Amino acid sequence: MKAFLLIEFASQNQPSVPREGMRFWVFWFLLSVILLLVFFIFLREKRLRQKLNLFFSRAKRGFIKSRLQARLKKENLKKAELIRELGEETRKQGISVEESREVDEELKKLEDNMNASETEMKEMDSKIEMFKSQLEEFSRKHEDEINKMEAEIKPYIEKMTKAKEKEKLIELNLIKKQHEIEEGDKKLKAAEKEAKEIEANAELSEDEKRTQEEEAKEKIRNLESQNEKTQEELEQLREERPALEKEIKGLQRRINDCERTMKQMDKEKKEQTRSFHKEIKELEKSKQQVQKKIEDIVLEKEPLFESLGKIINEVRVKHSKLAIFYSQIDRTNKNIEEIETNIQNL
Repeated sequence: MKAFLLIEFASQNQPSVPREGMRFWVFWFLLSVILLLVFFIFLREKRLRQKLNLFFSRAKRGFIKSRLQARLKKENLKKAELIRELGEETRKQGISVEESREVDEELKKLEDNMNASETEMKEMDSKIEMFKSQLEEFSRKHEDEINKMEAEIKPYIEKMTKAKEKEKLIELNLIKKQHEIEEGDKKLKAAEKEAKEIEANAELSEDEKRTQEEEAKEKIRNLESQNEKTQEELEQLREERPALEKEIKGLQRRINDCERTMKQMDKEKKEQTRSFHKEIKELEKSKQQVQKKIEDIVLEKEPLFESLGKIINEVRVKHSKLAIFYSQIDRTNKNIEEIETNIQNL
């Protein structure tokens, strides 16, 4: 081996070859040799072996002790829970002993407070349901009234639409008739002018003049008749308009009344709904406070049940419902003693 190492170092120190680090396999070979030497030394040194055995033995005992302490903690928690359940079952069965008089009195006060709180909560639940029911009934009634008003206002709106269409048509006819009268007046003036020109025309014979005059007079009569008829139609339209305007105003008034009533109904609904929601919210808030009070009472009863359970476990009142707790507690006590003994023997 010595010759091998000399050859290896000599090959690394040659000037013709660039200098490099130790080869990878050489490193692991040397490390293996060192570990083998340490192993041989360990086999020869008895004190070293004893120290290592002692070290591992202590670690093992520490690990076992930690596991036993965890089991001990679990068993103690189990025993405390059984004691509490024993006290709770004792109270449930109405069992009492002289030693538990003070605990029983405290539990009686808490139970009375809890019963009062539960009764108060039931009353709140009833009130909340009542307000919700009233709100639903009010909403349904409001919806029915709104539907009724909408059905009542619908024919007024239809009549209003027709009346406004008729009013618009009358306005158009008035303009048209007025225009016809103006055109008729123009035609009448032109016909009268034409008649005067015929009468003043000296070039026409008597027969021609008479014939044209008769035609002009006939034309004037027709125009006057047409103008009178148009004027009558115009007056008739003017007479219809006030009545129609009055009808529209009446319909509009009824529509406004219905809409005002519906708005008032909506306003009342919002106010009433807001009032219901406020009452329900306040009751819900009070209910939460009562629920918190009940939860606090439950927490206050826990240590009293534990105290009662300890007393009953010592007295060991004979009762079929409690016997199962006694056996479980005894079994848990035995497990605790065994674990504590094992811990001491480590």
